[in-house]
Amino acid sequence: MADNGGYIYVLTNPSFPEYVKIGYADNVDERVAQLNRTECTPFAFKKYAVLHVASRLADKNVHKLIDKFKPELRAKENVNGKMRIREFFAMSAKEAVEILDTIGSIYGETPIIFEQTIEEKKEEQIAEETAIASERKSPFSFYRCGIRNGEQIVYVHDTNIICTVASDREILFNGKKTSLSALAKKLLNRNASVQGTLHFTYNGEILSALRKRLEDEGKYVPNNDNPTITPNKESIATTDKSVLLYFNQATCKWSNNGFLLLKGSKISSTCSPSSANWVKNMRITYKDKITDNIVAEDILFDSSSAVAAFVAGSNRNGKICWKDSNGTLLKDLLEKGE
Repeated sequence: MADNGGYIYVLTNPSFPEYVKIGYADNVDERVAQLNRTECTPFAFKKYAVLHVASRLADKNVHKLIDKFKPELRAKENVNGKMRIREFFAMSAKEAVEILDTIGSIYGETPIIFEQTIEEKKEEQIAEETAIASERKSPFSFYRCGIRNGEQIVYVHDTNIICTVASDREILFNGKKTSLSALAKKLLNRNASVQGTLHFTYNGEILSALRKRLEDEGKYVPNNDNPTITPNKESIATTDKSVLLYFNQATCKWSNNGFLLLKGSKISSTCSPSSANWVKNMRITYKDKITDNIVAEDILFDSSSAVAAFVAGSNRNGKICWKDSNGTLLKDLLEKGE
């Protein structure tokens, strides 16, 4: 490596596959060797990618960028009343490289990606098998993470692959119910078992890292067989109150239960070609409740955008679609504290 400037690096470690370490070093090989002197981690750090930069400590700019848009991805923990913030982020190595690539394009630099060795692949497999054994004792729960039916998760290695949560431990993909591990195994074309939570994200956060964060924060809530009644950010403040909202020829009842699309509402006949896969999957999920584009049964949704997208057959911002009987937008009702 050249002597001028330094390098922003992305390191991986099979000991915590949910995270990548993003930092800066004048000499990345020396930094990796320094990290690997400790005996606190079962496996060693490996270089995944580096980006040459002209100024020192340029990684701080990367940290600020990630913290601004996705602060929950930063590894944090409270130790004896003091918050420790680390250079670890709950994202895939591929996502980290995409960030480096964006920064590098500004300065005419391209990240260098290192090919995984046979030894590294073997260590990764051993680590995943260990994680699978641990997860079998306490299976991952969508509901305990606050993820409800109808919400979407994204495949880490191809963000065009989007699935819909169908139950506490099942997802809907191409109209069929399956599990995270089964789908990840199929997509990765592996014969051995796969830890599915390592290969899917929710709101940009790897599921296994999301679970760990919520456990650390004491927010990995007790299981609930009917998660759709869990209040969310758009819930009404009081449990005995509801508001009727209107969008096109559809009506929904907004309450602490969520957004109940009422029987008799009319929806679009087809999905827009540009609509996200999760919108199309919702139509498949609830096709038995639709007759001639009319909702035959009440359907409960977690968010205003989900129910608006279902009605329109395309991606929609529910807060500016739904209105009350006075014509007031949902976003304004939320601001008023309705």
